[in-house]
Amino acid sequence: MTLILSYVSHQFAVLASDRRITWKNSARPPEDTENKAIVLCGRFLMGYTGLACLGGMKTEQWVAQTLASVEPQQYFDVLARSARSAVASIRPPLRNRDSGHAFVVAGFADSRTTPDSLEPVGITVSNALGGGLGRWNPRVDFDVTRTPPLSGKHDFRVGAFGMPPRRADLNRAIDLIRRYRKNNDSKVLGIAQILVGLIRTVAANEEGVGSDVSLSILPRTAVPAQYVAAPFGVGLKDPVKDLTCVFVPSDSGVESASVYLPATVSPEIAMFGGEVWTGGRPPWWRE
Repeated sequence: MTLILSYVSHQFAVLASDRRITWKNSARPPEDTENKAIVLCGRFLMGYTGLACLGGMKTEQWVAQTLASVEPQQYFDVLARSARSAVASIRPPLRNRDSGHAFVVAGFADSRTTPDSLEPVGITVSNALGGGLGRWNPRVDFDVTRTPPLSGKHDFRVGAFGMPPRRADLNRAIDLIRRYRKNNDSKVLGIAQILVGLIRTVAANEEGVGSDVSLSILPRTAVPAQYVAAPFGVGLKDPVKDLTCVFVPSDSGVESASVYLPATVSPEIAMFGGEVWTGGRPPWWRE
């Protein structure tokens, strides 16, 4: 099961996840091949954990097709209804314990209190989350849950979904981010490094989590993002001023990450993702 970490502050939204696909009831070994990130209307980063396929296609493709003609304010309600139907239509039917799924969102939504302004927000659309860290209880209906507003301009929130880290490791990462932010409110590189490190800590002890990481960063000042920056050959560097998506191989840090292009959905266009490799072949390459 994928581990997704989300981070939101008044300056940035960040989503980090491993890329592992695990094949149930199969001798086929796990593969670290999937970019599980989707950009919604230039405002939200969304990842998923649970089912790699919905509606007979890759989950990111299903999301793009499902939301292509939907107005952004309806995205998450439509996603909840459509995912319920998609899971119910899987044949042969899934056992209840195998039917859990979650979409995890970090981004900037219209403020509920201040007209014509945005506020950082975390959202989940899931039939399995709820009840605290590590709780995964699949059910039929998908619920849309929005995190409470941040309490002040220096507040931030970190979430962990899917295969969770140990509480002590998560708390340690949050403390590191808090200390980093004291002198680096406008920077995000250190936060990205901490999130990647936390995923790899879990991967060292959990076969279902890989150490290759997909990382997406959305600065508040770039919203609504019109394009994805492509830092070819240079990795991730501060300052990050544009929507930026990178892939961090298991033997690398964020400073030497490769580019990937996430699936993108907006009222005008929906497209699937891809990867751009320089200086070598990806680990999933086959002759």
